[in-house]
Amino acid sequence: MKSTFEQYRKVYEMLEDGPSRDIYLNRLNWMISRDKRYIEAIVKAYLPGVPYFTGKTPADLRAAMPKDRKIVLYGAGIAGKIILPYWEDDERFIGFCSRTKEKQKNGYCGWPVMSPEELLARKDLNVVISTTMADREIRQILETGGYPRDQVYSLIEYYKYEDPEQYFAPDFMSYGEEEVLIDAGCLNLASTLEFKKHCKSVKKVYAFECDPECYQICLARKSRKALPEVELLPYGVWSERTTLRFSARGDGASRMCEDGDVSVPVVPIDEAVPEEERVTMIKMDIEGSELEALKGAKRIIQRDTPKLAICIYHKPEDMTAIPLYIKRLVPGYKLYVRHHSNYGNETVLYAVMP
Repeated sequence: MKSTFEQYRKVYEMLEDGPSRDIYLNRLNWMISRDKRYIEAIVKAYLPGVPYFTGKTPADLRAAMPKDRKIVLYGAGIAGKIILPYWEDDERFIGFCSRTKEKQKNGYCGWPVMSPEELLARKDLNVVISTTMADREIRQILETGGYPRDQVYSLIEYYKYEDPEQYFAPDFMSYGEEEVLIDAGCLNLASTLEFKKHCKSVKKVYAFECDPECYQICLARKSRKALPEVELLPYGVWSERTTLRFSARGDGASRMCEDGDVSVPVVPIDEAVPEEERVTMIKMDIEGSELEALKGAKRIIQRDTPKLAICIYHKPEDMTAIPLYIKRLVPGYKLYVRHHSNYGNETVLYAVMP
């Protein structure tokens, strides 16, 4: 579906508030020009305290750090694993820091893991906060523990930041007593765990993840975190039940594509979720499959009018096709747009009932 000027204008007029319209226009200008100033303007206005991603890499950070002090990465998760190659051949690097007891015992990626308490007791290391999801929390731990500020470095300035609360925290979202979430593209269950923080009670989560490696991560995390309300489904979501080619990368960039390296089953949400279940929220971040997945959730959306948090940045046409489709399904939805990264990704369309 090709977008037209008239469609962009129609969506713009549908948006409920000034920030939504401002973000939408800046993103359109960026799509046309690729001028970074438009995304930079969004970051400055709506992500206070988060620096715009300049394109520098962890290699630039490593080169700028003092040569005479050992280095530890605080955060033994996905981001730490991704940036580890920048550090593992550096003689200053000694391992990770994490509060996870299992990682302290067994290590992470072949490196030792110290506890936060051990790190705070030493105060002789350069610390790289190697997570974008808990940057502020870790920085607060270090400041409260009296760790020297000039020995603490934030990965955010050298890495693409994404707000961990992006799907659930806008001030126009509210939650009831018994929430039922469709988590489409659950990756590692981080968004499901974030959802639980915002709810009084979570009755059920239907978590879809068709990347084989990510699905195994989800299984382990479900067991470790004791999440009986989470039902993990090893499928992609689509407009019909079929099998599609899939590029399985083991990270958030896995996607459906004609030249994918594996075949995966895909299902309509309307068929995968029991008919008697009343869904209260649908979150989708599925690398360009959002519109087809919404078509497969038509019955639930029209019947239950759940809160929707749908990514619209993967394809240019999603900026019009997705909001127009949602409005056709439920004309009463109120539409909002928010942006949740320090670069061009993570623009989310929200639909809520008044």
